[in-house]
Amino acid sequence: MPALTSRGRFASAMPGRLLAAVVLIASGGAGLAYTEDPAKVWDAVGRAGFELREMKLKGQKQTSDSAIIAAVGLAPGVTLLGLDVASARVRLEALPWVHTATVRKELPDTLSVEIEEREAYARWRYHGEEVLISADGAVLADDVPSQFRSLPLVAGHNANEAVREIRAVLEAHPEIDRRTAAAIFVNERRWDLRLVNGATVRLPADDPDRSLVRLASLEAEGAILDVGRVVIDMRLPDRTTVQLEAASPDEDEGERPQLPGGAAPADPLAAAIAEATIVYDDPLARAISEAMIP
Repeated sequence: MPALTSRGRFASAMPGRLLAAVVLIASGGAGLAYTEDPAKVWDAVGRAGFELREMKLKGQKQTSDSAIIAAVGLAPGVTLLGLDVASARVRLEALPWVHTATVRKELPDTLSVEIEEREAYARWRYHGEEVLISADGAVLADDVPSQFRSLPLVAGHNANEAVREIRAVLEAHPEIDRRTAAAIFVNERRWDLRLVNGATVRLPADDPDRSLVRLASLEAEGAILDVGRVVIDMRLPDRTTVQLEAASPDEDEGERPQLPGGAAPADPLAAAIAEATIVYDDPLARAISEAMIP
């Protein structure tokens, strides 16, 4: 007798010809089919009444029915007993929107699929492309549908992987969050906030929340966030510096951040994002860049 698992199911593999016989007996078949060919086994199973005839879908909103059917691996004549639900679940969870999937067989002819989808959380701009991401940083769509255009924007190399970090900080300061057009991940260490009026707030790598508490206090005292296109540098814990971000017509092109192809971006937000996507592989260059406080 085959060994039993803790769940009471056969643990050892059953020979194909014996399986066909058992299935036909269990289904009330009039005869037995003996074969060493697995394909013929499942054909016999299908004739015995286990051909998949119905599929129940639940939980999907952004994932199309056709994508689910393709991931499950349905094909004409497929049998319910011949379908590998574990493999189907793995393929389903590889779909962009799918967080978890549950696949169950309901004898004699129904497959039940329940999907739990990720939620769209933010927009991520990198290398000139803007995509839709979930809270865990997974890319949900290669473009951003109109219904998600109001989601927060992050930018910079690997900003998607740190999006929850900066969103938690900003959500604790709703007035600053409301004024923020984009949060830019600089050198994968710290964040700059680009405000809707063109101002930039440079946050430290450590404890940016404390810096925003200080910024909120300064705003309450003198409406610093309404000044316009300035750079508010809060990277040092004991001081805040404010510098006018003057953009003269004869600005040196060599000092402006370059987009791929060599063109300097005209949009200040695009310029800030282009600057933030520079990745310093040299630790010394990284340290020098971070130490340069205007």
